[in-house]
Amino acid sequence: MEPFVRVQAANFSEEDVRFLDTLEREAFEFFLYEHNPRSGLVKDKAANFTRDSSTIASIAATGFGLSAMVVGAERGWVPKEEARDYCTKTLRFFLNQMESVHGFFYHFVHWETGKKTKSTELSSIDTALFLAGALTAGEYFKGTEVEALASQIYERVDFPWMMNGGKTLSMGWDLQAGFLKARWSDYNESFLLYLLAIGSPTHSIPAESWHAVSKQIGIYGPHVFIYSPPLFTHQYSHLWVDFRNKNDGFADYFENSRIATLVNRQFSLDHRDQYKTYSENVWGLTASMGPGGYQAYGSGPGRSLHDGTVAPTAASGSIVFTPELSLNALKQMHDNFKGRLWGKYGPSDAFNLDRNWFAREVLGIDQGPIVLAIENLRSELIWKLFMRRPEVQRGMERIGFRPGTIVLQPPPRPKMEIWKAKTPKRIDGQLDDWDFTNALRLQFDRDRELGEFSSSEDAGLFLGLAWDEGFLYAAAKVSDESLIVKNKAGQIWRDDILELFFDPQGDGFEWDSPKDIQLGFSFGTNPDDNVRTWTWPTNVDPVAKGEAALKVERVEGGYEIEARVSWKALGIEPRRGVSFGFSPALHDRDGDGSEGKLTWHFIPDGKSGGGRLGEAVLVDA
Repeated sequence: MEPFVRVQAANFSEEDVRFLDTLEREAFEFFLYEHNPRSGLVKDKAANFTRDSSTIASIAATGFGLSAMVVGAERGWVPKEEARDYCTKTLRFFLNQMESVHGFFYHFVHWETGKKTKSTELSSIDTALFLAGALTAGEYFKGTEVEALASQIYERVDFPWMMNGGKTLSMGWDLQAGFLKARWSDYNESFLLYLLAIGSPTHSIPAESWHAVSKQIGIYGPHVFIYSPPLFTHQYSHLWVDFRNKNDGFADYFENSRIATLVNRQFSLDHRDQYKTYSENVWGLTASMGPGGYQAYGSGPGRSLHDGTVAPTAASGSIVFTPELSLNALKQMHDNFKGRLWGKYGPSDAFNLDRNWFAREVLGIDQGPIVLAIENLRSELIWKLFMRRPEVQRGMERIGFRPGTIVLQPPPRPKMEIWKAKTPKRIDGQLDDWDFTNALRLQFDRDRELGEFSSSEDAGLFLGLAWDEGFLYAAAKVSDESLIVKNKAGQIWRDDILELFFDPQGDGFEWDSPKDIQLGFSFGTNPDDNVRTWTWPTNVDPVAKGEAALKVERVEGGYEIEARVSWKALGIEPRRGVSFGFSPALHDRDGDGSEGKLTWHFIPDGKSGGGRLGEAVLVDA
């Protein structure tokens, strides 16, 4: 097998290559020994130090297993005929006996019967991970029954059905509840799913769905990239899709994942004063087991979850992006914690020194990236096989991928002028005295920060602002198809609400800083409680404190707000020419369970989870 040039470029020693070979083989053996001999289904997780009796399989882990078997056959860890029989058996079972709906498979199933577990959903992303493994095996065993079975399974998947009338794919379908409300509408591991759906020869979806996915840009130190906190979201698609030196007109996703890995490591280093697990060569925050159960650990920018838990699969899965850094991390974790962390299938899922906790199990979806990423680093085998598929080539072409890279830039900071009121505004809920000609507008297609909406007309905002020496005045016309109010006081941000973010110093908004203010306006939960306001992080009601006044009126198709808030409460000295960081945001919840957020300008920036706001300037009338 020809060596991958990146190993040579990384200046790996023979000892380093032997280490990677051993690690890759140990992880491969999870799939060799923890699959059902009749169905081929791979366990979701297994004990790493003792014998295992679990019976729950994961279709995603099974997809990783099909690709891992290709690696094992190519490296001579298993006879090629045995690997082919493994793949044939598995694919026959999936085609003829596995429960499926419109070609999609259930997330967790019994590893012998293929019957779904009680609470599991039909999963679009896990089906895609299985399909990627099947198509890779089909390409490796080209001209055999493996190829034919893989194609039949793929071609019967009804991807348009999973759109459920939307612009993006649903995350899944439940036997009782129907389609899940959550969609693959934000940048994450779903790029593999979209590529397979767009390239499908039988049931394809429009390429516009790829471009409908929100790709939010964040900043961390010198790095500008599309962010998503857990590192696996930047890795999974790249285990099969070779995105190197390609772009879709918006980003170079291989380079983006390289940057995301550097940020993930730096985030750990920036918090090593809080958690003793983190160090220069011990890093890697991704979805994994943890002391309190499975968690979606991740890094900034933006708010993220971390508690000192590190998962070896994070460094392994990024080894094609950061060869030396990933290798150094894996070697140190092995050398320092081998007795407690390393078992028969390589490293256990995760560990946390702060809690003196080491996982005793491995997960299929975390051992899989160890095998595939290391193999791509060494030989490009999985990339070469998957990218030869005509469906993949068709999907890439339809999306608009072309050679070359793109350097992402932070969006320009918008600026708005707030005109001085000729006379003080009376807060009576009547907006006839407001001129909305130059109002700030938030709309679905342009300003969606995150989440989902029932339709593109569901949420929108016209916001007018004015000022005098005592107050900042605001008038808002909000479109909202269904009004949801359930919470009180400091929890009203969970409902339909208009939020105003203020950064008086203009040096970046920080969530827990007393110098920055998040102000929320909403209607009440009943006629006797017709308005609700709150400020964070001071956690007070500014109306009750005499710092603000508010009127909210329900109107057809939404609601209207008129409010004023004192400059003293905002920490701003009002005068002509004063500027400050500012952004409105509209949070919308609907009765079908969907929720989303429109934001004028909030670019996550730095380890605190805060961000850069737009600029507001006070001007004379």
